[in-house]
Amino acid sequence: MQSQDLDIYQQLYELRSINRTAQVMGFAQSNITARLKALENELDVSLFIRSYQGLTPTTNGDIFYKYVTRVQQETQILHKRLVKNTPQRQHIAISTLLFDILVVQEQQYDLSKTTFDILSSTRILQLPRHAADLIVTYANFKGKDYLQVENEHLRSMFFTAKNTDSQSLPFLINADHNCPFRARTLRFFKQAHHPVMEIDSWDSIISLVKAGKGIALLPERLKDCDSLTRVYESHHFNVPYAIFAPQN
Repeated sequence: MQSQDLDIYQQLYELRSINRTAQVMGFAQSNITARLKALENELDVSLFIRSYQGLTPTTNGDIFYKYVTRVQQETQILHKRLVKNTPQRQHIAISTLLFDILVVQEQQYDLSKTTFDILSSTRILQLPRHAADLIVTYANFKGKDYLQVENEHLRSMFFTAKNTDSQSLPFLINADHNCPFRARTLRFFKQAHHPVMEIDSWDSIISLVKAGKGIALLPERLKDCDSLTRVYESHHFNVPYAIFAPQN
């Protein structure tokens, strides 16, 4: 078991997606799948249940994640104590959809000089002091050790697959209770009278929308929306996001 295996497992556990983990770490999906299989064989346990909606950790998977977290924390402490011969890469904690838009699509950050933690809104709110060089999030982040250095918004609308009967479809919302897209959808739901379905990951939400299985509130800048159609076109939402840097 190598340190990179622990990095891969941490991303798999937090993102619940082999595809997104491969994107973040710059590996082929087949490599991520192979490393996960090797880990499970070495430990002689199943760490995840695979399904259409992504990865669901088993009890053993939860236990192993706690171990990985402890090792990663100790490793970070060690790295801080060691004298470096090479420049440090900037470390950014970022919300999931903002990673897709700002990093993957618009390439606003240099992947060769930056490392990323792609986190849910709840995980962003739980970040300890000086956990990242920048925090880029649409979560309602109020870290007292950070200063807001920039603010923007994501113009967002409801989308579904083309040529589907949207009247019969459920709203798909993120299972993270601190997600602002979830909150805005639930407020609108009271007017629209659709059923609501909670989904664990944005990858799964977008896949279900593309498959004509639901409606979701998504940023217009998200490239996936190019192949979708808008519903409730008179309603749009400006979801704010901000960039935070540690106070000196």
